[in-house]
Amino acid sequence: IDSILDRISEAAVMYLINAIVFDAEWETVYKENSIIKGDFANLDGSKTKVDFMHSFESRFLQDDYATGFVKSYKNGEYSFVALLPKEGISIKEYISGLTGEYFINTLKNVKNASVSAYLPKFSYEYEIGLNDILKDMGMPDAFDESKADFSRINPDARLVIADVLHKTFINVDEKGTKAGAVTKVEMAPTAMPQGETVMLDRPFVYAIVDNSTNLPLFIGAVTNLG
Repeated sequence: IDSILDRISEAAVMYLINAIVFDAEWETVYKENSIIKGDFANLDGSKTKVDFMHSFESRFLQDDYATGFVKSYKNGEYSFVALLPKEGISIKEYISGLTGEYFINTLKNVKNASVSAYLPKFSYEYEIGLNDILKDMGMPDAFDESKADFSRINPDARLVIADVLHKTFINVDEKGTKAGAVTKVEMAPTAMPQGETVMLDRPFVYAIVDNSTNLPLFIGAVTNLG
């Protein structure tokens, strides 16, 4: 994220900016011959030719609604989680039922199994205004000039929140993951027997998870590529 403010308003008294960045290499990086071309079925039904990164993973996720895998980052503290809704379940339907409790229970039920995993390279940027969301969550007064009370910040001026903007960025490729939000182990030829196969060739959910808590630092969905 190169910038969050395109311009500075003359009426602004202050800006409160919070930034978080995640940049990690895969525990096992992909070799050049592990990259294959394939079609990704976008949400609108169109198909895009993309690069899929193939690897064998050892942690398999499965329940009544999705299958997936867990892939480790180099430092051992974090993992990349991918969840592919089962045939007949749309990404919208899956996300609507994706509660925090469900997500954590899914990770707790991970199985040790060989997984032939195909992960597309992808890069996303996303921007959203949070004013209406925050109002709906219970803080409308902070945006109301007649009701906002920030006197503990500045007792000499009437402050009100004018705008809340959130930007996110994530890039996943053969080397690892770079992700941000504002508000070398070589892969040797393996003899691991093929068990499960998870090919992320249609909309799926991904998350970067703290291994000590199973809580996601970043979570999102890939619905369209290209």
